[in-house]
Amino acid sequence: MKFTEPPMRAPQEIDSLILQATQGCTYGKCNFCYTSRGYPFLAVKPEDMEKAAIAQKPFFPSNTPIYLTGANPFVLPNWKLKQYIEVLRRHYPDFYRISLQSRIDDIARKSDDELAELAGLGLSHLYIGTENGNDEALALMNKGYTARDAVQQLQRLDKAGFTYTIFYILGMAGKGKGQESARATAAMFNQVHPQMITSTAITPFEKAPIAAMTRSGEFRMPSEREMIEELRTFITELKIDTFYDGVHYLNPLNYRFRTGDPLQKRKVLEDIDKVLDTYSDAELEMMINRSAKTSL
Repeated sequence: MKFTEPPMRAPQEIDSLILQATQGCTYGKCNFCYTSRGYPFLAVKPEDMEKAAIAQKPFFPSNTPIYLTGANPFVLPNWKLKQYIEVLRRHYPDFYRISLQSRIDDIARKSDDELAELAGLGLSHLYIGTENGNDEALALMNKGYTARDAVQQLQRLDKAGFTYTIFYILGMAGKGKGQESARATAAMFNQVHPQMITSTAITPFEKAPIAAMTRSGEFRMPSEREMIEELRTFITELKIDTFYDGVHYLNPLNYRFRTGDPLQKRKVLEDIDKVLDTYSDAELEMMINRSAKTSL
């Protein structure tokens, strides 16, 4: 069977060597997600990855960072991931690191020794869909795990020597629940040590179950103002020193800053306050125009 899913990469991996590892998602039940749906889960053969890696050698140095595409290739067993690492080490002997995406339960399936082994071999950075610290929101969107589960697994990554980027979806709990989600998500992240936090905002894509949930009233979309207020509370409550990268087309506002820098943090909060004070609800809805983004 051939790969038919278009490869996608994390925005932060723009300078990395991009190689396909998997297609599809082994879970595929998140109500907000439209990517990877309808694609059977496949893992690339090591020899095919090697061919792709060789083809890219003229364009990347031996110490390049490498990103392996797929919705959750970290679900693969260690023996398979080690085959990939061996291939890549042959052709990029000094690679900076290998990164890929993972679900929380993919991490849970690996032992402490397996995690430490992969980190030691250079497969050492994960992009993880934590999404929200509000268990009600996680259940509503059918994530398949709780905030406590996420904290436990991220703390295991900390001990194993991984770095990781975690995600926050603003508005995921629905109308009237933004402040609760902001505080719960900050509290969850304050217990772990992410290299980066990146955010997006809930959007009822037509190809995802959330579109039907929105039409039926099962999910009530928050206003753009409410999501901006949620972001403000989240940033205020976040106590760890990390990098926040909220530059994404679905975010109501875009910021990139170091959370442990008081000056940068104050400037972001002041800017948010200025937006909230300057624009009406109608103007915010019109400027962001989220309904125009739902047809993907």
